[in-house]
Amino acid sequence: MTQVYIVRHAEAEGNIYRVMHGRYNSLLTPNGRRQLPALAARFAGIPLDAVYSSPLYRAMETARAVAAPKGLSPIPDSRFLETDMGPWDGLPFGALEHRWPEQMRRFNQSPEQWHIPGGETFAQYTGRFWAGILDLAARHEGGTIAVFTHGYVSAGSFRRQFGAQMHNAARCDNTGVSLLRCTDGTPELIWCYDNSHLSPEISTLARQRWWRQTGKKFNLRYRDLTDSDAAWTDPAFCPDPAHRVRVALLGDEAVGWVSFAGGTLTGIWLRPEHRHIRLGDQLLGQAVLESRENGLRQLTTGVPTANVEALCFFSRHGFAPVQMDDAYTVLEAPIAPPAIDTELP
Repeated sequence: MTQVYIVRHAEAEGNIYRVMHGRYNSLLTPNGRRQLPALAARFAGIPLDAVYSSPLYRAMETARAVAAPKGLSPIPDSRFLETDMGPWDGLPFGALEHRWPEQMRRFNQSPEQWHIPGGETFAQYTGRFWAGILDLAARHEGGTIAVFTHGYVSAGSFRRQFGAQMHNAARCDNTGVSLLRCTDGTPELIWCYDNSHLSPEISTLARQRWWRQTGKKFNLRYRDLTDSDAAWTDPAFCPDPAHRVRVALLGDEAVGWVSFAGGTLTGIWLRPEHRHIRLGDQLLGQAVLESRENGLRQLTTGVPTANVEALCFFSRHGFAPVQMDDAYTVLEAPIAPPAIDTELP
């Protein structure tokens, strides 16, 4: 019998920017970094013979937090990569819901029926996952190991293997932990998706309760600025059309915009009635991801020093002050792309 802990990675950019990050190699968020010590403390009294991980940065970095105190190094294993989302990878959830509503329904509710040409099928991604688990369980017979992986591939794999046991299972939080016992090639689910090591202040799911309580996910999609947008933009926050401007759409309604140029975030704005439901996270994320794609390694912005709400918003997303006076504060955040620990297949 081998004990296998299955751990979802810490909070990463796709989780708060609401962008499909399958094989996209995203960074952890500042909150994800805060989740790591809590996860390491949870495993402090658990002896591990080996630690394996998806080679993507968000999983490997989470694995290191548990492995390093035990004198171990995570072993990258591509069988535990997130599902290959094909042409969906890197697209905002709002765009997917708008363009592929039926496929998004299947993605969320019936993964067995979901497939996008160019992406993995349910049989493919669950097959490689279980092949990896059973291979490692046999290799470490009588021991205990941990496998660090991703939300969709693990949820689908559990659904395939354990069926009815997963019917009432909650969502898996970032750094959520499950335990398997594998005996003679047969896995048994002992418990799943436990996040008791996370306080509400750092739990991703607890902080996203705003959309779960309403029964609606507020996912943005984007388009370029047009002349017709002048009717709804607030003159006090009107974007400079010379910059790259992405207009945020909630369904078919324009609700905000973000502008950026040359590594500088030049503006971010939401209609007042759409504030305080974390849509600003998604707007900022669009600027971060597009700036990174253009080869930039940091993003700079500035806000009036008296605007405490804006300073807190940017601080929560990893921006630190680099210049400050009584009138104005300049903030900067690293956005350099993370390294992959091994070449992906």
